[in-house]
Amino acid sequence: RTAAAPLPASYRRRPREMFGGRSKPAAAPAAAANGGVVVPRNFYLLEELEKFEKGAAGNGMVSAGLTDPEDIFLTRWSCSIIGPQGTAFDNRFYSLTVVCTDQYPHAPPVVTFQSRINHASVNQSTGELDVRDVLKPGAWESLTPQPTIEALLTKIRDSMTSQKNRSKQQPPDDATF
Repeated sequence: RTAAAPLPASYRRRPREMFGGRSKPAAAPAAAANGGVVVPRNFYLLEELEKFEKGAAGNGMVSAGLTDPEDIFLTRWSCSIIGPQGTAFDNRFYSLTVVCTDQYPHAPPVVTFQSRINHASVNQSTGELDVRDVLKPGAWESLTPQPTIEALLTKIRDSMTSQKNRSKQQPPDDATF
């Protein structure tokens, strides 16, 4: 038997070159404090994306998908919420951008409305949602069965029915931030 010949230098690529100049180390599973394995964020996000793509998430009232299908880090998501009936949001279609940071799923994503909305937890200048305010009295970690984009979008939709939001006069349908 002979040893395999080393690869020519042209075949050996550094990680920075493999991802178009972006160097981001792959998250390796690490032991958790309780002896379990920490699942890399992309595994969570791939599972969520698959559920949305197959129509198994959102109950028809919330939806999500990648903003850029080539985004290998699954960072930016285009999402939508259909407003709940019997509120000022009734049958309105709201577009949002969700950005999952490197801390996801241990920290909530950044949510920004693209459609203008009058909501107590949305900054009226930027459209950014105060995620912690929407999750009161709970926290991101308390979303069940686990914190996901779907659970957060559903929670945002539920917040539209709260006493402080349900009657707020809404801007015209085509208004944006």
